[in-house]
Amino acid sequence: LASTTAVSIGSQVMHMITVMIVGLSMGTTVSVGQAVGAGDRKQAAHNIGNTVILFLVVSIALTAILLSLVHPIVVAISTPTDAVSGTITYLTICFIGIPFITSYNIISSIFRGLGDSKSPMCFIATACAANIALDYLFMGVLHLGPAGAALGTTLSQAISVVVSLTVILKRRSIVLKKSDFKPCRAVMGKILGIGIPIAFQDGLIQVAFIIITIIANQRGLNDAAAVGIVEKVISFLFLVSSMLSTVSALGAQNIGAGKPERAIQTLRYAVMLAAGFGVLASIAIQFTAEGIVSLFTDPSTADGAAVVRFGGQYLRG
Repeated sequence: LASTTAVSIGSQVMHMITVMIVGLSMGTTVSVGQAVGAGDRKQAAHNIGNTVILFLVVSIALTAILLSLVHPIVVAISTPTDAVSGTITYLTICFIGIPFITSYNIISSIFRGLGDSKSPMCFIATACAANIALDYLFMGVLHLGPAGAALGTTLSQAISVVVSLTVILKRRSIVLKKSDFKPCRAVMGKILGIGIPIAFQDGLIQVAFIIITIIANQRGLNDAAAVGIVEKVISFLFLVSSMLSTVSALGAQNIGAGKPERAIQTLRYAVMLAAGFGVLASIAIQFTAEGIVSLFTDPSTADGAAVVRFGGQYLRG
């Protein structure tokens, strides 16, 4: 149970960081999309080059800062004593892998800006398959616990970056010149001007979940495990927020092409799809909450049964 709690708490922190990186990368999707929509491939290449430089600096700085704050973070979120060691190990390994997480999301944002959302889906599918296989190896065969979960996550992201870079080199769909990597204040300013508000929007939502996690951690291991499991399920259900990428990419291209009415139509359909998914998911959860939570723990034990009961109440609500 301590290992489950450690991974749950650590992954919640990592999810907050990841969604903020994704939000920040939306500045690239919009900037590239507008240039592509306007038929200005030169500007699109310049946006991509500046994105590479900008996020290279961001990822290195973020990794250094977070590694220096691992212990304070674990303390600040009131991690249960039994799970402290595992959480520190999990976060340390994941923080080291932040450049890979950043690289994947930036490459995906570039592809979406160019109008290709299928390639990023294939990249992440590869990462998911690798993550599952590595989890079985590190946690099942080698019994590495939280360290194994972190290694599986980090290495799978690295694999997705290698695959995506291989695809880019083979397709030659993105032709960049040395001058495209020259930092431009206007280009970087536009990317950050669009990305920062989205990053804060998504980040503040995750802060709310972190606060819930802190409260649960102070109530003991069972409560912490239950909340950690449910918040991972909620994070999965919140993948519907990928509609943000859809609206941003298609909307930007249509704005760039001088067709704002199509951008508005894209937004309308995305809202309908997201709302419909939300209603169906809410109804389905009312009948399956405990069953979903029991997939992550052993309900035949006393602690496991408590986790399923608490988690079912939280997930259903």
